[in-house]
Amino acid sequence: MELVFISSVFVTLFVVVDPLGLIPTFITYLAGYTPKKRRYIIIKSILVSTAVSILFLLLGKYLLQALGISRGAFLIAGGALLFLISMEMLYGEPSHIKMRNYEVKEIEKTEDVSVFPLAIPMLSGPGTIASLVMFDTQSDGDLTKKLALIIITISIFLIAGFFMFLSTKIGEIIGDTGVAIIQRLNGLLLSALSVQFIINGLTTLKII
Repeated sequence: MELVFISSVFVTLFVVVDPLGLIPTFITYLAGYTPKKRRYIIIKSILVSTAVSILFLLLGKYLLQALGISRGAFLIAGGALLFLISMEMLYGEPSHIKMRNYEVKEIEKTEDVSVFPLAIPMLSGPGTIASLVMFDTQSDGDLTKKLALIIITISIFLIAGFFMFLSTKIGEIIGDTGVAIIQRLNGLLLSALSVQFIINGLTTLKII
């Protein structure tokens, strides 16, 4: 199995999920809860986001086939979506795609925020799902690559859970400036990856 494929999957998913960039969001949504409730919310959000992502990873390609959407077309569409996310990251704007601008004050602290908005759409959002389906279509039915996709997906969400548990401490260390710098670097990297997806889609459709 190509090392390039594994590294591309890991980097893309890490940048799209963006656990470091979500630290301010984690701090906000987890504030005001008891330590026990915080642990419950974090663990549940990780389990839900992992389950949703793997479900789309396993079934997404068949859904595309049922809808008559070609691999090349989805690569182009997915690349365009990731490019939009990268632009939001580069310009430091609230993400309309990941819904980072969702009003926290609308949520009562007695409510469970683990599924919405933490798991969906912040962790397992359109960008994450599109990336997984794109990589699955690129795997060409290779079971080893699919297994690698599942393992990497689980690993990324475990890393996100780690950042959620330590969000307050990490936020104090790197501050808002550190988070902003990391987001912009991730945005730059994601923009290049998204363009490559579009090129791969155009090549698959034999347009270039």
